[in-house]
Amino acid sequence: MTPQIPIHRLAWLCMISLLAASAGCNAEHSNPAQPNAPAAMNRAGIPGWRLKCFDATATNVKFGAPWSLSGGGAAAVAADQVEVVKFEINNSCGVRVAAGGAGSPLASDVRDNLGTAAGANAVTPALIAAGAVALVGGGATASGTPTAQVAVGSNIPFGANQSAGDNMSGCTVAELADPTVIKSPTPVYGAGRCWNNRGLVFRTTTTGVNWGTVGASYARATYPALTTAAIIYRNDDFGQPNRDAIRAQFVALGGTVLADAGFLPGITVAQFKTHLMTVAAGNPSIILGSAGAPALQTLAQAYVELRDDPTWTAKPANFNALKFVWTSTLSGNNYSTLGASALAALVNQHDFVQPAWDPTSPAYERWFAVYQSYDPSALPPGSGFIPGAYDAAMVMALAVTAAGSTEGAAVAAQIRNVANPPGHVICPGQWRKAFKLLAKGKDINYEGALGPVDLDERGNATGLTFGIFRVQAGGATSAQVSGFGFPAHPVCDDDGTDDSDEGDDDS
Repeated sequence: MTPQIPIHRLAWLCMISLLAASAGCNAEHSNPAQPNAPAAMNRAGIPGWRLKCFDATATNVKFGAPWSLSGGGAAAVAADQVEVVKFEINNSCGVRVAAGGAGSPLASDVRDNLGTAAGANAVTPALIAAGAVALVGGGATASGTPTAQVAVGSNIPFGANQSAGDNMSGCTVAELADPTVIKSPTPVYGAGRCWNNRGLVFRTTTTGVNWGTVGASYARATYPALTTAAIIYRNDDFGQPNRDAIRAQFVALGGTVLADAGFLPGITVAQFKTHLMTVAAGNPSIILGSAGAPALQTLAQAYVELRDDPTWTAKPANFNALKFVWTSTLSGNNYSTLGASALAALVNQHDFVQPAWDPTSPAYERWFAVYQSYDPSALPPGSGFIPGAYDAAMVMALAVTAAGSTEGAAVAAQIRNVANPPGHVICPGQWRKAFKLLAKGKDINYEGALGPVDLDERGNATGLTFGIFRVQAGGATSAQVSGFGFPAHPVCDDDGTDDSDEGDDDS
């Protein structure tokens, strides 16, 4: 017997083509409090096609999810997307791990890595030892990079929704064939070197380099009169490549970068004052860079203290009117604990450029319908990490199903095949269609909730959507106020029209 499906979730399954089967939707209701709700189905009531494609008694396929849960915010909310994917897949055909066979149930094991390297190095091997055949999530740079290294060392595929450090990028085919390129056994960033991760790592978020390029492009397009910049950046595996890309693109678009300064976690107001005075000495008109939410609050306080300091007689002319453009995920945070002056500066002078979503995209709309079916109280995302987490877990499940195996190299060989064109377009909520196509050996092209998720040779998503966010008067971050570089909408084909293998548009 399969577990009963909650009533509100079955209602969704009957409404969309994922499980469009009259046998289930016409089931006699059994809940007097909801007289129009269909009854939950047991094994005997499962639509005919699911009896063919799903073996609920098979051994689970377990995905491990090392996640930064302790800090709350968007990262913690994103972890729930692993459960959304499991809900969708297990109410359909499951995950196919035997060529020509029925699907097996997907299981998940979500554990807190504390957002630290030490936490990742402890949790990741524990997940693998507990039977995880693939990993998704991973957290930000501090925990994502060690997770990726442990995964590759154990021949376990890893799909990250958050970690943007370019050292996680894999070698290209050309680099692997070039004897002058150093093939590092560990994550690395820099000219003439690459990480030979054997194609086991992919990311549904952007990289620091791409993010910096987009941020600099936004700054030049939005504030064309602000031609002189300084850069303040996180001095880590994300911030350094991000800084390099910001500088290169800002200069390529006709601007000048006067100075830069890096900072480490725990920086104080006094230290930020020193950085600001140093980079502002040349009188820049805009400051670009990367900063997490705690650092941004500290910087905002340092800025207004300097701005209002009558003893700073060497204050540059542009200082009071500086614009700030940040290439970091800063939405989903609340800045109301700042003093009034610092908060006003954030509201009026700061833009956040970050991976986001096009709310009018059919793929996004389908994902959000699935999410609300899983959790009727679900709210629109405050961060791209959330739909990106769904995409990471979905691409991994598709790659396992395409491989018909959980062996690392076999899954790695399918990751780009299921995420990139050509092939039948698969959108969120279309697991049944994807399963049937893959079982027949056909090509698919997954179009994600966050964006196309087309992966380059290094395993990095390309063509992603970026959004512009700002802080509101009360300290909350707005939903995105605009999009920047939205890709073309995908065409999400229908699944089919009936409960059999006939009539499906999967030829």
